[in-house]
Amino acid sequence: MSPGGNATEVQPTDPYPVARVRAPTAPAGWPAWRLRDAIVAREIAAEEVMRAHLDRLDEVSLALNAVARDRRAEALREARALDRLLASGAEPGALCGVPITVKDVIATAGTETSCGSAAFAGNIPAADAVAVARLRAAGAIVIAKSNCPEFGFGITTENAVHGITRNPWGAHSPGGSSGGEAALIAAGASALGFGTDYGGSVRWPAQCCGVLALRPGVGSVDPVGQLPEAGGRMDGRSGPAGPVPNVQRMFQVIGPIARSVRDLALAFSVIAGRELGRGSSWHQERVGWVSADDTVTVGADAEAAVRLAADALAGAGIAVEAASGSLDGLHAAFNALRDTDPLDDHRAAVGPRQALLGAGAAALLAAAPVSAADQGPLRERIDQLRGRVLAQLERTPVLIAPVAPVAACELDGTALVEGVRRSGFELMAQCRAVSALGFPALSIPVGRDRRGLPLSVQVVAGPGSEELVLAVGLRLEQLLGGAQQPPWLPS
Repeated sequence: MSPGGNATEVQPTDPYPVARVRAPTAPAGWPAWRLRDAIVAREIAAEEVMRAHLDRLDEVSLALNAVARDRRAEALREARALDRLLASGAEPGALCGVPITVKDVIATAGTETSCGSAAFAGNIPAADAVAVARLRAAGAIVIAKSNCPEFGFGITTENAVHGITRNPWGAHSPGGSSGGEAALIAAGASALGFGTDYGGSVRWPAQCCGVLALRPGVGSVDPVGQLPEAGGRMDGRSGPAGPVPNVQRMFQVIGPIARSVRDLALAFSVIAGRELGRGSSWHQERVGWVSADDTVTVGADAEAAVRLAADALAGAGIAVEAASGSLDGLHAAFNALRDTDPLDDHRAAVGPRQALLGAGAAALLAAAPVSAADQGPLRERIDQLRGRVLAQLERTPVLIAPVAPVAACELDGTALVEGVRRSGFELMAQCRAVSALGFPALSIPVGRDRRGLPLSVQVVAGPGSEELVLAVGLRLEQLLGGAQQPPWLPS
């Protein structure tokens, strides 16, 4: 397909297996905002909503294996208590009765949070992550913890404790490390999912599963409660930072996964603790597009998805221009800086239980520690590159870029990209380039590749511009359809 082709019109060239689950039965599959409104209006009981989503979890469990720990009994109790509160005239929260799922590296008080590791089996945090506490305060009900690779380090979702998570689209990975969240959202088993994003861990799985994700800008959402915490704490409370800057803590954020921009905006407003405006002035902005970076070749279909999004905005009267080279250098710099992370928090958390780690996590922790001096020049390099992107954003306040070189990878974490077998973090090159900026980025489906798999683009803007990327995402959703529904088996 040519770079200017229409990704939505490409026909499959080989057979693709149908999904292994049937379409959800209402109210499972409803958007979060609709569930909340129906519960508040007393059109449906919160308990009925919970039962529908817990039944859906059971229905897709064998096919997807996306749940690390369910909260069936607790969720039903909380739903019944909420129904009683509403009947007494209590003021409903912004997410009143909405069933949500939370990645297994985010602390949930009273519910096991094991980070996908046998070393932390039975770890029950005493405190919620700040974001989770805000969600609960808004009326959301956690129905399950979702599967992830050990410590969240991986582009697929698999670990020795819970096994491999699959994609409702068929024989491809749901991505990682928030692949369990993306699979559950795509399958209609959860209304909102919450994962972490270091180098693309909500954006890449969202593309793989045909849903949407928001990586908030660094500092927009309180980071406390991502495990292990500073000092190796696993109880949901932050400890004292070590002497060498933790690179993961510089870049990793908590972000929502959903099936619509409206739901993403609702979720972000809650975890960020702020009300959002309407973003009505965005249409006066210019939009730049960049189809690749200078490290990993982007496949023709992924490149075409960027052009499709840019052409759709241009057709809607938005000024669009090429911004080639905007991401160059960022992926390599991010990789180099990430390699200097001493992972002291992980070592401290594991302690004498190192023999329980999987091979990948054990190898990471076995690497030699670094000094703060090793990080200085790399941080300066990223600051220089960030300055170049900020200069581009002065001209085009929004950038459209690929999420990844290819739509999805195989279960083994590899994919064929323009005839070359790529693997591991190569498949998150464009996500990692954007992560290095620390800016907000939205991942939104805009079409499908020639195999019929969903393809997304990243919408990127400057610091504090979450409302802007959501507003541009909303326009793309209106123009190109947004979330892609898996090919359900016939009923």
